[in-house]
This record gives sequence, structure tokens and C-alpha cells, in this order.
Amino acid sequence: MQFMLMVNEDESAYAGSEGAALLEATLAAHMKLAEDLVAAGVPFSGERLKPAATATTLRFDRGAVSLHDGPFAETHEELGGFHIIDVPGLDEALEWARRIPVPRGGIEVRPVWPMEG
Repeated sequence: MQFMLMVNEDESAYAGSEGAALLEATLAAHMKLAEDLVAAGVPFSGERLKPAATATTLRFDRGAVSLHDGPFAETHEELGGFHIIDVPGLDEALEWARRIPVPRGGIEVRPVWPMEG
């Protein structure tokens, strides 16, 4: 069963004098997680996303489409990246999600709903 592990984090955690070192340590921990997934034989994919300020959001309302700079949400956390893993069930997905490094934020774990042919 596939699960998407969405990394929602507060990008401001990487600001300031200690931000660069924290980002480097966080990225190293993500690389270690990838190594562990490979070693455990868990099929996965994932990507890091550029900062939320680089986003463009399309909003749909009864046929009308509007464009907005950045994420269209009032929150202190942004989608920073994601992993898609293939594991037997939610318990295993949660175990892997607990290992994702997030200095400030959370991980949303959601089952993938496959498109029907």
C-alpha cells in the first residue's frame, strides 16, 4: 500500500545565524532516511521542494480560475517536500514518518488513492 508522507515545516526554522547548519543537518538526516529505506527494501520516491515563496497557486471557483503568488493558505507551515513509500499498512507508514527530520512542523501521512484504469 502506498502512502504519501508530506513534510510540513516552518521555513523560518532555517533562518538566522544557525539556520544554515540546521538545514545541512536536516538534509543529511533525510539522506540517511533514504539509505535506511533502501536497506529495508521499502520502495519509495521523494523530492525536496523550493521555498513556499516560489509557489503559484491556482484557485478554482465555479469555473473561474485565479492565480496567486505563494501558497494560498494562512499557516506558519509550508509543504517542504514529500516521500511516497510502499509498505504493508498505516502502522509501518507511521513508523517511517516518525523518522523524518523536521525541526519545526509536522508530517501528514495519507494513503495514495490509485487512479483506476
